Amino acid sequence: MGTFLNKREGETDMMSKQKKIWLVLLLVVSMLTSGFQAPVLAAEQSAGSTVKVIGADEGIPLQTETVVELTGSENATEALIKAVGEENVEFSDTAYGRMLNGIKGLKAEGTHFWAFYINGIMAQVGADSYKVKQGDKLSFRYTDWTKPAENTASLKVLDKADQTLNDSPEITFFDNPTAFDLLFVTLGSDKVEYLDTQYGKMITSVNGIAAEGTYFWAFYVNGQSATVGADSYQLQAGDEISFKYQSWEDAPADDDNDNGTTPPTEGTVSEAELNQSVEAATQYVLSHEITEWEAVALRGAGKTIPSNYLEKVKSIIKERQGNFSRITDTERYVLGILAAGADPTNIEGYNLVDSIYNGNVTKQGLNGVAYALLALDSANFELPASAKWSREGLVNYLLERQNADGGWAWDGSATSDIDTTGMVLTALAPYKKQSEVLEKVEVAVQYLADKYSKAKIDNSSTASQVIIALSALGIDSNGSLFRKDDISLLHYLISFQNADGGFDWQGGDVSDVFSTQQGIQAVVAYQLFNLGKGSLYHLPVIAQEPVTDDPVIEKPETDKPITESPVVEKTTEQPNTNSHKLPNTATEHYNLLVAGGLLMLIGSLYFFMQRRRKA
Repeated sequence: MGTFLNKREGETDMMSKQKKIWLVLLLVVSMLTSGFQAPVLAAEQSAGSTVKVIGADEGIPLQTETVVELTGSENATEALIKAVGEENVEFSDTAYGRMLNGIKGLKAEGTHFWAFYINGIMAQVGADSYKVKQGDKLSFRYTDWTKPAENTASLKVLDKADQTLNDSPEITFFDNPTAFDLLFVTLGSDKVEYLDTQYGKMITSVNGIAAEGTYFWAFYVNGQSATVGADSYQLQAGDEISFKYQSWEDAPADDDNDNGTTPPTEGTVSEAELNQSVEAATQYVLSHEITEWEAVALRGAGKTIPSNYLEKVKSIIKERQGNFSRITDTERYVLGILAAGADPTNIEGYNLVDSIYNGNVTKQGLNGVAYALLALDSANFELPASAKWSREGLVNYLLERQNADGGWAWDGSATSDIDTTGMVLTALAPYKKQSEVLEKVEVAVQYLADKYSKAKIDNSSTASQVIIALSALGIDSNGSLFRKDDISLLHYLISFQNADGGFDWQGGDVSDVFSTQQGIQAVVAYQLFNLGKGSLYHLPVIAQEPVTDDPVIEKPETDKPITESPVVEKTTEQPNTNSHKLPNTATEHYNLLVAGGLLMLIGSLYFFMQRRRKA
């Protein structure tokens, strides 16, 4: 019995020692791993509001920008007190709330007062009346009211009848606020509703008037339609900013003093309707991820392409070392890069144009050949004599595969399809003055006209391809040749445009990416034709200033294929959401590796201890 008890006591001591060792090891792990950060996405870090106090010398702030913690109910005066301390704020009570008299000993006296700014815009309410929001940048500036403001801008808000809803002249601003800041601060947060998107804020309501149906809030700078969103446009001194509630379907108002122009034929699209269609489509596209096809359309419409589009493309090209398994990937990137203002002959050190004229352009049927010709002609690239493919070779390859009915098939078969025919005609358009090309083109155009008259063009994507081709050829898709039941082909396409500015494929009210990519290209292509500006795919290289800073590159997932959106194959290109994930500023991968290694070490020690005990 004593032996048994002694044995149990020995085992108990051993277990106690093992338990202590195990706890020590766990403590070591805890101490080591506690130094590693948990992953934090950049935008998930505290938005925090800030307070800055600028005294008589703007170069030396009385209070540098200070983050204040909010409970959700503070007004701007309370935020100021949190930033500088209650003892450093002087105010007096009035019927309208507390009036700020002094900050850090600098008193509002004589011709000076403490001006209050929200996100760089002079507030239209007192600091005591403004409820602070996360992310607000509050500024208090010591100001002499006898001196004119250095920077002012005006704001006007108009309804659909051009009636003024708000007219605010000479609003003072400083730093670099945006037009959206001007609208939001001037009208008040209760009067402006918006959606945050990947590319900025989309205004959904102003003064209780919602963007719905065919109506949206159009943004103008100095009387001209803006080329960027309101939250991307930085105010300039003297700017006249206006927001107008308008419909892309509205025709111009009757004018008794018109210039004698003939009103548009019923069933066609007026110039005003076309411009509004382009504007609505642009707003939709800019609120979503930009693809190559949309970049081309934005360039044609004279709009600014978001800078992160080109950075995404550069990242992909660098990751793939300039090599793509599908020639159409290379071709569409060339077009997108040109649209964004860069040079595809030297992008991240790779020459994508060389990869086209020396590539296997026939591997993907007529798609690869047609877009090879489009890409090479888009900026009139020079081809070396040693090139595998010449322009003449590409043109002849297409001409030789025209079917007896005048159309083309993407796979070169005898069964023509409308989309491929439109795509090939777009590529052949620059060569239409050549007699052998013109003959083929005329037959193909008649093929398309017959298809429309027989209602074979039954969706927006097909209509888009035909309009792009006709516009490149200089043929009016809003004219008599392409009319059915008194509806022009252009009018037919725009009937698929939804209230949000996007397009659907075959009816309904839900826009989709693929149809919108082609729809915006088509309306922009027709706009260029209407203005006599040539083809949608005329994309000369823009001279670039030398860039010394390294670009910020987002690394795409390498195990996912690049999804292509060829016009004919109807394969929808889904937005690559991974390309726009916020940067992970404290990744967990190394944490897990270290913790895993420590656990393996602990397991090994425990194993050997057990072996030793049993031995």
